[in-house]
Amino acid sequence: MMAAPAVQALAGPGGRLAPAASSPQRQWAASHLRGLMNLFLPSFREDGRTLDEEAIRHDVRHAIAQGFSGTMPMINWTLPGDPRWAQFHRIVIDEARDALPVHGVLPSGKVETDLTMLRALEDMGVQLVLLASTYPAESSADQLHDLMAARIAATSLPVMLYAATGRRAFPALGPAGQPLDVYNRIADMGNVVAVKISQPVSLTSTMQLCQKLGDRLSMGPVNLDFLPLLSRHFRIDWSGQWNAEAVQTPARQLGNRLLAASAAGDTAKLDALARDIEPVLSHFFAVQAPVIRAGAHPWQHNRYYQWLGGGNGGLLPRDSHAPEGAIPVLDAKARAAMRAAFRASGLEPTDAPEEQFVVGRAAWARGVRAGDLADLPYYSED
Repeated sequence: MMAAPAVQALAGPGGRLAPAASSPQRQWAASHLRGLMNLFLPSFREDGRTLDEEAIRHDVRHAIAQGFSGTMPMINWTLPGDPRWAQFHRIVIDEARDALPVHGVLPSGKVETDLTMLRALEDMGVQLVLLASTYPAESSADQLHDLMAARIAATSLPVMLYAATGRRAFPALGPAGQPLDVYNRIADMGNVVAVKISQPVSLTSTMQLCQKLGDRLSMGPVNLDFLPLLSRHFRIDWSGQWNAEAVQTPARQLGNRLLAASAAGDTAKLDALARDIEPVLSHFFAVQAPVIRAGAHPWQHNRYYQWLGGGNGGLLPRDSHAPEGAIPVLDAKARAAMRAAFRASGLEPTDAPEEQFVVGRAAWARGVRAGDLADLPYYSED
C-alpha cells in the first residue's frame, strides 16, 4: 500500500492530475482524444502491391463501427515517396470524412524530410500528427529538444509525442530512456497536446511521465492493464494508435467502456471492466510485447484480430523494415488461441471461413481465393 501523503503528492491537492485546455489545439484534444484509436493497416490486391481501395474503405467503416475516436494509417508498406503513400491516406480520409479523425505520423530521422511530409499531411487533411521521428542516439538534451521543436513549430496541427523504448529511447537523458526534462520543456509548446506511451514502457516510467506532463498533456498509455492504478491519480481518457481491434468488437466495446470509466474516475466500473477485458488483453500483450521489443509487429496476428471482429483481414506483405525472424508465423494454434481469448472476454468472433481471412473480405466477395495470391507471408494453415 502507498502511504497517504505519497498518494496526495502524486495526485496533487485537487485530486487527479488533468491537463488544462490552454490552447486551441488542447481544446481539440480534450474533445477528440477519447476512448480507443487504432492503427490502420493497409489492404492489397492479389499481387501484394496494389492497394485494395474497397477493402480499405471497409476497414474505415469498421473503425467507425468500433467507436474509435481516431485512426492512423500504418506506412511500412507505403513509405513517403511511394505514390501509394498519398493514395492510402486519401482513401482513408475520404471515407472517414467527419466520422473519424485521421492522424499522420512523422517517422524520419531528418528534419527536412519530416517537414516535407508534414506539409503533405496538412494538405491532405489529417487532424493530428504523431511525432515518431528518430534522433541521433548521442543527442544531448538541448539537441533533442531543438530537433523536436523544429518539427513541432512548423505546424499548427495538434502534435502527439511518442514515449517509446528501443531506438526511440534515450538512456542517457532519463530513467528507462525517457527524456523527462526534454519532454517537460516541449510540453510548453501550445500545439503539443498528448503523449502516446508505448506498451513496453514500464509502469514506473509511465507514472513518471504522467506526473511530469499530466498537467498539460493528455496521457495515453497503450498498456490498458495500467489503467486501474493510473486513473486513480491521473485523468486518462484514451489509448491509441495500436491494434485496438484485439480487445473489443463493435457489439461489445470493452476498451471504449474501460476508458470511459477511467475518464470519469468511476473506479468500481473500471475495476469490473478490467476483469472482463483481462483474458483478451493479456493474450494480446503476450503476443505483441516480445515482438515490439524485437523491433517489429506480429502483423498477421494483428490482422487476424481485426478480422475476428468484422474487419477486412487479408495477409499483409512481408515487412522489409523488420529484423530477420522477428515477425512470428500465424499458425492454426495461434488462431485458435485468439478465438479462445475473444470468447473468454465475451467477444463473439466471426464464423466466416478461415480462407476469407487469408484473402480479405472484399477480395473474397470478388471471388478471390488463397490460390490466387502471389505469397502467403508469415502464415501457415497448420
